[in-house]
Amino acid sequence: MTENLIKVDLNLYTAHVETSLTYVGITKTGILEIRFKVDEYEVDVKDQDEIQDAVKKLTNNSQDRYHIIVIPGMYGGVTPEARNKEMFLDGTYNNHLSISIIVAGLPQRILGKFYYHFKKHKPKFPFQLFATEALALKWIEANK
Repeated sequence: MTENLIKVDLNLYTAHVETSLTYVGITKTGILEIRFKVDEYEVDVKDQDEIQDAVKKLTNNSQDRYHIIVIPGMYGGVTPEARNKEMFLDGTYNNHLSISIIVAGLPQRILGKFYYHFKKHKPKFPFQLFATEALALKWIEANK
């Protein structure tokens, strides 16, 4: 796995927590970033819980509110159990300002939007999929 690691500049964060798959950090611009460390992975429920614990740790148990940006690897997947987990039920993400997820491929963005449309428990704040990190950051700036 180490040969597939994505180089991440940890100096961009004021604080961060490393999980088995991600770096979760508060950027110097005040955004909560979840950046995957590898291009190829499969997220399971254990990974989701680990990421949620990191978010809680960095956000005063989700009392501090942030815009969240998720930057996955190119070939990541999610197990059916993780896909079916209702991540907006436990409160980890509910108090935040927005979530933007980078999804480079158009087919994956369409599937993501379709899947999100049918999700039972949606966040009460803006949620958007973007082709690039730059577009997501522009959207976050416009929504600050």
